[in-house]
Amino acid sequence: MPLTAQHAQAGVLDATVDPLGEGTSWETIHRARPRAPLTCRECGHGLHPKLSPKGLRFFAHDRAAPTCSLVGETMAHRLLKLQLASAIREAGWYAELEVAGDGWRADVLATSPDGARRMAWEAQLAQITVDELRQRTSRMQASEVPVCWVTDDDRPWIGAVPAIQITVPAEPGPADAQIVNGAAVFRESWCPRRRCENDGGAPGPCPGHGWWGPVPEAVNLETFVAGVLAGTIRIHQVAVRKYLRLPTAARTVWTTRQHVITERAQMEASARRRERDELAAAEHERHLAAIAAKLARQQALTPPAVDLVGREARGYVGVRDATPEWAMGVPLFVHDMPQGVISPVVSRVSAEVLARFRGLTLFVATEAERRALARACEPAQRIVLFEVEVPAQPRPPAVTYGRAGRVR
Repeated sequence: MPLTAQHAQAGVLDATVDPLGEGTSWETIHRARPRAPLTCRECGHGLHPKLSPKGLRFFAHDRAAPTCSLVGETMAHRLLKLQLASAIREAGWYAELEVAGDGWRADVLATSPDGARRMAWEAQLAQITVDELRQRTSRMQASEVPVCWVTDDDRPWIGAVPAIQITVPAEPGPADAQIVNGAAVFRESWCPRRRCENDGGAPGPCPGHGWWGPVPEAVNLETFVAGVLAGTIRIHQVAVRKYLRLPTAARTVWTTRQHVITERAQMEASARRRERDELAAAEHERHLAAIAAKLARQQALTPPAVDLVGREARGYVGVRDATPEWAMGVPLFVHDMPQGVISPVVSRVSAEVLARFRGLTLFVATEAERRALARACEPAQRIVLFEVEVPAQPRPPAVTYGRAGRVR
């Protein structure tokens, strides 16, 4: 039983808002004589407005209705759609119910105030296979419409597609529905710097012993929807399966950027630990010396590089941590767009890294470093040499694992 209907003169009517559409009120169509000219947007059959025993407004198909996906909707399904629409509107977005797209139909379609972004919210209370949900998700994504599937039961597809499980209150109210599955946080666990207690007291950097676990405090549906639409809560593929300590072994979770960064920090720490363990003692010492020299150059190059990028890009420059995707160079961002990389490691410049370097400015501290980097890069690559005073030892790191990249 749908919550929207097509009116012959007024267009689409939405039973969840006032007026329903084009100045039409519920009173002018409910039990009106002559009856309002209403049809189903899905099958085209006649509809008539009804009220549930608890006062929920909806539209019911007239007798002899054809096969229609909206006919079999339960009251729980309609209530959940109403909750989703209410949460979307509370977040400042537009909510349209039962919107058809290219090979898909959204229970509730959220549209940003500027019309630039859309997102589907699906009330999925009935049984369905993982493969079918993945296909439906792919069809929506092909239309640039991400989706979140919402259920009130423990389903095997939670974690396989963008989905959440909620508790459903007896009365409508998005603030009362709580997220109980599908959202996660990364719980940090680090040993003291000089030894790794969880690895037999082995010396060297701790690889990290954190894991993905449930959100410790209940999050209501309204807060969750607002966070997803604002971009502060996002879908994430857990990088390493052994990090999972969730009700499901699937790897798709809703989380915040902070926890993605924390997971990435542990992955990088684990990679550094593996590299260290594989090196012989002499090679390890040489490696540490090279890293120290690289950090010292990067630290010395950061102020002039930030100044140049800031003047050329005309914006605030964010200095982020060195990672393998930037050949262990320090990336500089303006408005979340990469602009330059400070002193990348030549031996780590792969074809993938070269593609990422295109259009960026690379910064070096010596002529030898410039020549070596130029040989590894494409002819058009811009490389800027700054003659800076490089300290013998780098300063201690300015950030700890799990925090956002360094910003100056």
